[in-house]
Amino acid sequence: MNCRNVKKKLSAYQDGELSPDEQARIKSHLQGCPECSLRHAAFQQTWEMLGDVPEIHPASTFYPELRKKITGLNDRRFFPGPRQVFQFFPARLATITLVLAGLVVGGYTGNFFFQESLISLKGHQPKVSQLDVSLAGIKSFDPIPPGTLAHGYVRMASYKGVAR
Repeated sequence: MNCRNVKKKLSAYQDGELSPDEQARIKSHLQGCPECSLRHAAFQQTWEMLGDVPEIHPASTFYPELRKKITGLNDRRFFPGPRQVFQFFPARLATITLVLAGLVVGGYTGNFFFQESLISLKGHQPKVSQLDVSLAGIKSFDPIPPGTLAHGYVRMASYKGVAR
């Protein structure tokens, strides 16, 4: 038997969990290998020290109180979590519903901002039709929406300047 296998099985050897054949092979290895013998001696010393530690017995009410606390964790919620709300919907239906709701809310808020002149189109106030306002509201979902800091940065970065 090699040292690697003995080191793996030393704890089981110490506890007497191995077959008599394996016990005998490990015992003969320990007699001939000082490194494994030292490791076994350290295991034995640790086992003896643990034997001196008194066993702690919990109060008789400990386990019933623990069980009550664990089951009571679910009772603390006043509002159902998202998992409980969406557990009855298939994942695809819930995703489609949320995306559509986001598009509708985004379209209305975009239309509101453009109609109220909070965001101007191309820096001036042309006569804007309802179709233009709807299209401008949809542009708020562009990767770089017009009128944002990112849009200004992209315009600045792509400026070629006047050739001299």
